Amino acid sequence: MIYSQNINKVCAVCQMAHKKSEMYCDIKKQAVSVTDTACDKFKYDILKRHVRRMRKLKTNFNPEDFSL
Repeated sequence: MIYSQNINKVCAVCQMAHKKSEMYCDIKKQAVSVTDTACDKFKYDILKRHVRRMRKLKTNFNPEDFSL
């Protein structure tokens, strides 16, 4: 999913956007919102992508469950 070609082009994951007190675009020379659609100069930066971690399984195993 991270490396897929179907990327939502938003300013939050663009190489030209930097987070200071808010997202700032070097191309537009103004503050942008995280959900703004990107311009034609969009370059994807994989390191800015936030990926949610998988939840831990809720298990209640005992050592007796693994004994023969």
